[in-house]
Amino acid sequence: MESLDLVALVEGKRFLGPEFLVWLWFESEAFEGTLQLADGTSCEFWLEGDLLLERDKEIASLKGMAPSANAEAHEALRQGKLPTRARVRIIRNELEYGFVLGAEDLALSSVKIPAQLKDEQDEKFYERMYLIEELEGIVESLFADFLTLRLCKIWDTTVLPTVRTWVRDDAIDLDEYTRKRAEALAKRHRPEK
Repeated sequence: MESLDLVALVEGKRFLGPEFLVWLWFESEAFEGTLQLADGTSCEFWLEGDLLLERDKEIASLKGMAPSANAEAHEALRQGKLPTRARVRIIRNELEYGFVLGAEDLALSSVKIPAQLKDEQDEKFYERMYLIEELEGIVESLFADFLTLRLCKIWDTTVLPTVRTWVRDDAIDLDEYTRKRAEALAKRHRPEK
């Protein structure tokens, strides 16, 4: 009986992956490809090459250098299609990562890590593991920020209305969004006393 409850819980939360991808897409465009991370650093982030949006059985598959930037992508969002898979590029500390992010399970696939720096086989292995761990940490940090916003009142009062305005290609108040977003995230990042 308990496993059925877990399955129902997982099924009831499947919307989070597509919402996360929309939020990342919005943030990358709103902040011109620079996203702030919880540790105070930033990374360059953009969707590239391949973007798949779905609603029921309708699918929009967009390809190209910047598929998220074309008018067809925003039109798909306006029609209620949500991203289910996106090719992502992240650059942090001059290290460039590429991968496909699946919305259903937030799995990273087709991961490309920065070029190897070490010569010895053992060192190459450990370096690869370090770089993959670094990439997972970046994605986890972004997802943690998304969940913080998603679970706060700010989601309904600021984030969702701003994203909807962006989807319609109307002007957004980025200063107001940035201020309220920072306030909400600061509460989560404040150390416990």
